[in-house]
Amino acid sequence: MVQPFALEDGQLMTTGSDGVVRVWDFERISVADGNSDGSRFEMEPINELVVGPNVRLSSVVRSSLSDSFVWFAQDSNGAIWKLDLSFTNMSPDPECLFSFHVGMIQGLDVSKNSHLMATTTLDRSVKVFDFLAKRELTTSRFTQGGTALCWAPPVVNESGGLLVAGFEDGVVRLLELHDRHRLRVVSGSRSEGDAMLSLRQAFKPHNAAVTAVAFEQNGKILATGSADCTVFFFTVGGKYNPIGFIHVPGPVQALEWSPGSHRENRLLVLCQSGHVVEVQSPDRETQNPTSTFHLSALPRKSFKFKSIKSQIKREEVIAKHKAMKEKKKKEKEEWLKDAKQPDEKQEEEEELPPIYIPDPPSPLCCGFYSQPGHFWLSMVCRHTHTEKCTIIKMIMAKQKLQSDHLHQEAELKISEKQKKLSKLQKKFKKVLNDNQNLPEHIRLKPEVQMQTLGCVCVQ
Repeated sequence: MVQPFALEDGQLMTTGSDGVVRVWDFERISVADGNSDGSRFEMEPINELVVGPNVRLSSVVRSSLSDSFVWFAQDSNGAIWKLDLSFTNMSPDPECLFSFHVGMIQGLDVSKNSHLMATTTLDRSVKVFDFLAKRELTTSRFTQGGTALCWAPPVVNESGGLLVAGFEDGVVRLLELHDRHRLRVVSGSRSEGDAMLSLRQAFKPHNAAVTAVAFEQNGKILATGSADCTVFFFTVGGKYNPIGFIHVPGPVQALEWSPGSHRENRLLVLCQSGHVVEVQSPDRETQNPTSTFHLSALPRKSFKFKSIKSQIKREEVIAKHKAMKEKKKKEKEEWLKDAKQPDEKQEEEEELPPIYIPDPPSPLCCGFYSQPGHFWLSMVCRHTHTEKCTIIKMIMAKQKLQSDHLHQEAELKISEKQKKLSKLQKKFKKVLNDNQNLPEHIRLKPEVQMQTLGCVCVQ
């Protein structure tokens, strides 16, 4: 597929997802006529440049230097290329200036012995970086995308050059980081291209993507979790041998071993379904996988967690409703006490929004042990349409309570005004009666009474 194209000096330059740059005679194209069978016109390019294998060019831009034949190309597979399009015998080969991952980072870990970092993504590559020198040391490519990555701790590999990578086809690979002279890289003080990743061992314990990899604290057991709802255990050594596997209620999100300070060695399995399984570490000496690797008798505990976000919001609404109700009750009692009238109006209880529990539940994000028998969990915040509707209903209920409160306050003020007006009316009638009982020569005239009435009303 042709991506961008440019017109330079009467020549049309095209680049495509095949990783080739081609130059065409634009004048010949503009005057071309299709054959009698259709509008198709075939011609050969003037020049072409093959950038490299597995290159998908998506954008090109010319150097800002005048009279320069240098172009910079963006590779959709995660690279920036420098191209010399002079098409002479002295033209240098395409140069890859920068190399990146394609898509989201699926696995990342750092070395405990040095300032090195390893990453993997679904672009089928594993990269090692020196993050102090801010450069890439090496890249290895595989047949499947990477989904999990763990740098072996020093208790497992003293040199700090062992990586465990999980892939989307269920394969786990042990990769050793070396320099070109087969010496393990233990620091980042090596130039780019000197390092390399070599395959030490590969095995396929799962039928779906490997989503988590974790070493036991003492470094004797490796656990791998997968989207196929299984956790597999291996003995750690010169060769990693299988111990067995267990089934868990959902796809594995993360694995967390208990710290070395705990008396018992346990594994915390976090599932995307909201389940947490705590399983005892298998005994690597007594397992006998002659018939099956399924560890059905391995002691475990299972927990199911639900979202409490809606319940917390509902409790907040209840607390505010209760506070407003107490305030209104107190104001009403004071008003009834002043008015000396019986309370005939009964308040209706407001219907609160129901508690919403998302189904399926929000997946677990991460977790860790805080102390023996206790652990912390973090769940992914996921707003579904139903939850948004529930939140809107709760907001509307809150606004209605506030509106009712303002309406009640307005009614109290109106009632107080009416009480004052009633007292003034009684006082005015008494003044009128007293005025009528006075002798005629000192009695006030009606127009004076109207002025008095107007003054009273204004007050």
